[in-house]
Amino acid sequence: MYAKTGKQNKAELIVVCIALVAFVLGLVAHLAGASIANSDVFGYIAAPIPLVLGVIVLLSYKIAEAAED
Repeated sequence: MYAKTGKQNKAELIVVCIALVAFVLGLVAHLAGASIANSDVFGYIAAPIPLVLGVIVLLSYKIAEAAED
């Protein structure tokens, strides 16, 4: 078993931070979508979240893939 390189450690930290941002974004979207308040602002927040999360996942995947080299 080989030790991780500095590049792999850095990429792992970046991916974990991106995962935390995605979690918080999903939590905000969940709360906005489940909000009892009937406001258009909550809809504007919750509607694009699946697309934004997809972009975040793709970015995270590309960063992790680049660290494997």
